[in-house]
Amino acid sequence: MFKNLQRELSRLASTHTISVPLEMDADGFYDKECPDEKCLFQFKIHAEDWKNIVRDEEVFCPSCRHVAPATSWYTRKQIEEGREYALNSVKAGINKAMRADAAESKRRQRRNSFLSITLEVKGGHDVVLLPVAAADPMRLRTTCESCQCRYSYIGAAFFCPSCGKNSASHTFAQTLATIRTAATLGDALRTNLGPDEAEVITRTLLEKAMQDTVMSFQRLCEQLYESKSGPKARRNAFQNLEAGSELWAQTIGASYDQLIDTGTLQKLTTYFQQRHLLAHQQGIVDADYITRSGDASYAVGQRLIIRPDAVLEFADLIEKLGQQLIARC
Repeated sequence: MFKNLQRELSRLASTHTISVPLEMDADGFYDKECPDEKCLFQFKIHAEDWKNIVRDEEVFCPSCRHVAPATSWYTRKQIEEGREYALNSVKAGINKAMRADAAESKRRQRRNSFLSITLEVKGGHDVVLLPVAAADPMRLRTTCESCQCRYSYIGAAFFCPSCGKNSASHTFAQTLATIRTAATLGDALRTNLGPDEAEVITRTLLEKAMQDTVMSFQRLCEQLYESKSGPKARRNAFQNLEAGSELWAQTIGASYDQLIDTGTLQKLTTYFQQRHLLAHQQGIVDADYITRSGDASYAVGQRLIIRPDAVLEFADLIEKLGQQLIARC
């Protein structure tokens, strides 16, 4: 009487694979998540590229560059809902088998028989199996310059999930966008925090932004220089405008004064010197700063005051020089 149910239970007792369908988002991207518990960075990869470009052997986290096989990148939400889908699949199979047994028992009953025994199934409503839904599309997108893999993310991404390459130009632009955001947070901080706390955090963000601008330029130059010349430049060479200019003159035949106008180069010199003071002297002005920068607005012993418009101008000027180098390389 229960042969369909017995068959289904026997099937489930053996090794049985249940395929869980995953939806793409509205733009055709699959949800992914870094399997490293320290990271858990969430991102998306275009479905076609996941199938045709990404290798099964290794996928790279765009944030931390953790490496794992392609089967390791399901999100926690996908895993949780996948388990529920599998359980519902089992329930659906059992319900279907029991209903089939009940229907078969009714067909076997003889009409007008003295004794009639039938099997009736109550409850166990049919289970609707739905694919695991995708999260909303992510706003930030990029295409790898090396392998053309398309991926999207929230916040910042530094590595291609398909080939693991770090794009110099992409990281440079991304860092400058972050710096510009940091330069404009003052009003929001003053609205949501106390006046003392807001001013301390605002000043810290602005001073850090000046240092990050130089670091972003240094990283860009290091990657471009290595790809163009082969050997690496000496450590921190591009934190110094004069030293960096000489290296590029030897490598691409153009120094900084040939790539940007004199006024831009002079402003960059001042900002680089301010970054040096912030990094090495806690922003306290010395005679060397005044001599090197040509900035006579400060006296020795004063402390630098960094304004949002200075950070924004520094980002614009360094981007201008960086784009000239990218074009030449």
